[in-house]
Amino acid sequence: MVEQVRQRMSLIGRMRRVIERPYLLMAAIILVLGAIWFTRLALQEFLLLDRLTNVYTNDAQIKMDAYPIKAGVSGEVRDVLVKEGERVEKDQILVHLVPDDLQAEMRRAEAVAEGIVQQLDEIRRELPLALQQAQNEVAKVQAGLDTKQVTSRRAEVLLDVQRDRTDKMRREHEASLEAARANLREQESAVRDAEASLQRMRSLASEGVVSQDRLDSAQTASDRAHARLSALREQVRQAQEHYPAGDSPHMIRVHEQDWQRQQAEVKEQRAALEAARTNLQMVEMRGQRLKVLEARYQEAQAQVETARLKLAKTVIRSPVSGLVGQRNIEPGSLVRGDGGNPPLLIIHDPETRWIEANVWESDISRVRVGRPVDIWIDAFKMSTLGRGKPFRGQVVRINPTTSAEISGLPPERFFTRREQKVPVKISLDSPNPGWRAGMLAEVLILVDDGAVAHESPPR
Repeated sequence: MVEQVRQRMSLIGRMRRVIERPYLLMAAIILVLGAIWFTRLALQEFLLLDRLTNVYTNDAQIKMDAYPIKAGVSGEVRDVLVKEGERVEKDQILVHLVPDDLQAEMRRAEAVAEGIVQQLDEIRRELPLALQQAQNEVAKVQAGLDTKQVTSRRAEVLLDVQRDRTDKMRREHEASLEAARANLREQESAVRDAEASLQRMRSLASEGVVSQDRLDSAQTASDRAHARLSALREQVRQAQEHYPAGDSPHMIRVHEQDWQRQQAEVKEQRAALEAARTNLQMVEMRGQRLKVLEARYQEAQAQVETARLKLAKTVIRSPVSGLVGQRNIEPGSLVRGDGGNPPLLIIHDPETRWIEANVWESDISRVRVGRPVDIWIDAFKMSTLGRGKPFRGQVVRINPTTSAEISGLPPERFFTRREQKVPVKISLDSPNPGWRAGMLAEVLILVDDGAVAHESPPR
């Protein structure tokens, strides 16, 4: 009991001495506060306690949109109107290329198009009249052919009628001639009988059997028979030498010649109709040629437009307002309009600064779009013992693939399991004008426990 009282009295004495000496109290307070501050600094800055509840990475860089300016056509550089670091405005002229070859190409294309236009105008002006004339000629020749065919058919009918009449008259004439010949043969027989009777009467008269009167009667009968025979012979001769008037074979030949002439005229008219139709087809083909020329004109216009676009590309303009970050050409240089060639200039847009942070795949499930972010830029740290006051931003995009997948490198021959990183795009609430693309940064994404990552829609 006495020992405890002594210890308590000793402690009270020491406290009195401390109170009696204020500087010792102040020193103690300062030591306590310093220990507390140092402990906090150690936990937050050096031990990074906040990384346990949020997502941290120091694999981050400042980015800004860059626009490589390439030549759209091949040619020689005449003028370069900007320098590196110079500010340019949208649509400002950056480079002039020598346009001589392209101007000549455009003039050639315009000349071809103008020639086609002249041909089109000529055909359009002459085609309607030529088509109407060709159609009228076909109609005229067709009408003439119809008339000739009617005349030919009429001549053919007349020839058939004439042949029928001639055949009928010939048959009638032959029948009449045959009857006359039969009468002639009968009369010749009668003459022979009369002569025989006359001879017999003469013989009997010489013997005195018959009288002279009977002999004279026999002689008269014989003379009459001879006279009738002569008449019949003349009748047969005349029937053999003459046809009825207008129905002789000569008239048939006349009708045949007329029909043949009509047939020849029909044939000539058909040939003329074929020629007229051929001419009409040729005129109509000019209409088809008009369509071909119209298509060629469209093609020539496209070539003119292509040449005009190429000529316009000899004046290279800035697509955006920004700063010239790189210049790779000088006047007199030869450039090629090939997308695989290096850019002539690179324009950076300072208004589009953002942070690209690569987050470990083990942490990406706790990141989501729209979460706030603390950002420290290495070149702008204001504290000597810690990271200083952070800049603010927010997550705007989570890449759907890892950095290794984006790089497109071939897979390793022997598989080595490595944790991958996923690119995350972070916008800046108030970017500093002094920030440059490529500067290193640290980011701390402030997340809720158990938050799930969300991908932003593609841009």
